[in-house]
Amino acid sequence: MSAGAAVAPPDPVESVLRWRERACAEPVAALEEAERILATVGRDDELRVLARHVAALACAELGRAEQAHRHARFGLARAVCNDWMGWAAQLRLTLAWIELERGATSASRVQLDEADPHLDAGGRARARCLRGLLHVQTGHHRQAHEHLTTALDDLRVDGDRRWTANALLGRGLAALYLNRPAEAEADLAAAERVFAADGKRLRAAGCRHNRGCVAFRAGDLPRALRLFEQAVAIGLDEAVLPEAMVDRGEALAAAGLTEQARSIMEQAAERLAACGRSGRLAETRLALAGCALRSGDLVEAAAQASAARGLFRGQRRPAWAALAAATTWQANLRAGRYSRFTLAAARRVAAECERYGWTVPAAELRITAGRCAQRAGLRGTARRLFGGCAVPPPDAPPPEKALGHLAEALLAEQDGDPSRLFRACRAGLRQVDEQAAGMAAFELRVHALGLADELGEVAVRAALRVGDPRLVLRWTERSRAAALQRRALRPPSDQRLNSDLVELRAAVQDVPRSTDPKRAVAEVARLEKRVRHRAMLVRGGTDRLGDSGGLAGISADLGDAVLLSLFSHRGRLYATSVVDGATRLHVLGPENCAAQQVVRLRHLLARQACGVASRAEPMFEHGARLAAAELQRSLLAPVLPELERGRRLVVVPTGVLHLLPWAALPACRGRSVTATPSLRCWRSGAERSRDMDPAAPGAWIAGPRLEHAEREVSALHARHGGRLLLESEATCERVLSTLDGAGTVHLAAHGHFRGDQPLLSCLDLADGPLYAHDLDRLHRSPATVVLSACDVGKSAVTRGDQLSGLTTTLLDRGAATVIASVVPIPDDRTAEVMCSLHEALAEGRPPDTALAEAQARHGESGFICVGYGGDR
Repeated sequence: MSAGAAVAPPDPVESVLRWRERACAEPVAALEEAERILATVGRDDELRVLARHVAALACAELGRAEQAHRHARFGLARAVCNDWMGWAAQLRLTLAWIELERGATSASRVQLDEADPHLDAGGRARARCLRGLLHVQTGHHRQAHEHLTTALDDLRVDGDRRWTANALLGRGLAALYLNRPAEAEADLAAAERVFAADGKRLRAAGCRHNRGCVAFRAGDLPRALRLFEQAVAIGLDEAVLPEAMVDRGEALAAAGLTEQARSIMEQAAERLAACGRSGRLAETRLALAGCALRSGDLVEAAAQASAARGLFRGQRRPAWAALAAATTWQANLRAGRYSRFTLAAARRVAAECERYGWTVPAAELRITAGRCAQRAGLRGTARRLFGGCAVPPPDAPPPEKALGHLAEALLAEQDGDPSRLFRACRAGLRQVDEQAAGMAAFELRVHALGLADELGEVAVRAALRVGDPRLVLRWTERSRAAALQRRALRPPSDQRLNSDLVELRAAVQDVPRSTDPKRAVAEVARLEKRVRHRAMLVRGGTDRLGDSGGLAGISADLGDAVLLSLFSHRGRLYATSVVDGATRLHVLGPENCAAQQVVRLRHLLARQACGVASRAEPMFEHGARLAAAELQRSLLAPVLPELERGRRLVVVPTGVLHLLPWAALPACRGRSVTATPSLRCWRSGAERSRDMDPAAPGAWIAGPRLEHAEREVSALHARHGGRLLLESEATCERVLSTLDGAGTVHLAAHGHFRGDQPLLSCLDLADGPLYAHDLDRLHRSPATVVLSACDVGKSAVTRGDQLSGLTTTLLDRGAATVIASVVPIPDDRTAEVMCSLHEALAEGRPPDTALAEAQARHGESGFICVGYGGDR
């Protein structure tokens, strides 16, 4: 080689072409090089065209759609001006990609058509891939799958790894919308491997995120949330891909975190607008409509969905327009706006959704419209609507199968065929139970089992028509508190969740001494949100669904106790009672009247506990007596004669009755009363109580800053022995260690119930709050837990009498009985009740009897016995 050749400068065109190949893997460096060339190259048109192409590719990779579009347009104009049709065709391919990302599907198609005559074989394979991606965007998923499969064959022959991965990604998304989750997962995982091997971290993370979308659509919400989290951890930048925030927001909304989901979607909308991806705002509007629909804001849901539909139609995306129309009709129908015309329109929209692969929204719309048709007396219309989703295909996702069983039950109800109706409801509940079985997180189980309440309601309605009390009792119990019927079998510890809880505790402790209280409170709120999200990602499953054991078994376990199972149907309270093996059905009064009296009674008792003027005290006492007497008449009439003979009561409340202090009712004063979330919960508590070691030591724990607490637990420890933790010793770790496997545990501490986030309800300990989330670390819960703290016996009550709070978390983790207050009680009076309670327990009386005697002796009524309450 000559000296001249050895020092010859590199070909600048070849150098820029190399940067074009590296632009997707190194977008920041490529953009800097392209800008340097554009600033220094002068009038060299060819280099300027190539530099513009490099800049367009880099900006597209960085999510800067408007900048990418501008560079590509400038480069294309210069290439066409110089008649460089090969360069122009390559730029048109890039521009087609950018237009696709911006949601401008028509413009993308125009660029592909213009480029096609000037492409070589490799370019045509890429164009075919882009056409497939265009079909994905516009909702023509079968055509997309065919185009991308053909493109993949050609791209693999050419060894074009980058575009092979793009084609796999597109085909995976097409399979997702065609409801082929296994194919979608395989293609997306393959694309992720190629991107990761080639150093394209952002695109690999995008594939992981899309695998989360597959899991979400298949009904596996815990896995979807974990995959979304992993995608961010391995490099997904939501500032670059804001649409990923929309997907995550939809999953959080499905998990019941509606406000958090709404906040994320609004952020996504801002980022999409800021980075020039306004074409994707339609998806965000539609997701916000779904949030509003879940939270019951039907006006907002209809407005957002209608706006999204207009945007989708402008973008020529009929599949998404159909989904937006379905959401609009859902909102309108639920608001009571329907007629023959609207029901026919809803039926057409459901069929259109099904054609585009939106099978679950189609089934939901048909069921809503069918119910409206029934109310309007249009039986034929209702039959056609229910029939459209009553027989889902065998490979349908679990939610669609459950909805199919619900539709079949509604058809059977219309036909007057109770046997078929009960079969369909049993099948639907099995489907919902199977879906919930893989959810370790209690909050996810609560929301996943929402459809169980609908199925149970249909079955209870049919059982009431049959009039068989045993059948009614069986069906009211089948779907009641279903999340508690499956205990979580989760790992003993999740390190990230534990770390977040420690950080949250420290932040709460810092609030009183912070120089910037507003900032400290905001930090607590941020950490609470993180804890709640992390708790949903815990891996694990649940144990098998417990068997109620049949009515014969229940009667045997009751012994001489009486059972009163309360439930509501169409605004009226009903009850089934079991007395000496005989089951009876009772029609009680309006539900809202009882609910009002419960609220009134709790308010009056709380005011009395806080102290009132002496002249006002008789008025409050009289009001409380009247409310208690009214509740007794409306609730206990079916079993009142038995209670007056001194028999124990096991009551299964419903709705706000879970918050009722039963000892305030005259017939329950001094009587053994156990309030249990469900009969399954009561019977499993009985089994756990029998299995627990009677010699297990007790534990006596006093939290800080609670007057009388140290004296209370010290006296109990001196009398009964066991382990003692006082104030500074009562840290969260030591308390959890003490609780694990103990016999009877007494916790005297300040308590806080959180109606907005029940699993953040807590007890104040030396190093900060002990949350309900912390209790998930227990291997073996105590047999009996006494919470000597105000209000922590309360639970948040949602559909299907699903309960959430400290008390129910302890039951979920295996405690047989929990004694706690549902109204405030002064600390000095609490200590007296607790000493009497534990004296009775030590003498061998069961928890419900011990509590009844202790409260009667001291004139209190604010504590309730929850769970089992009976003998071991």
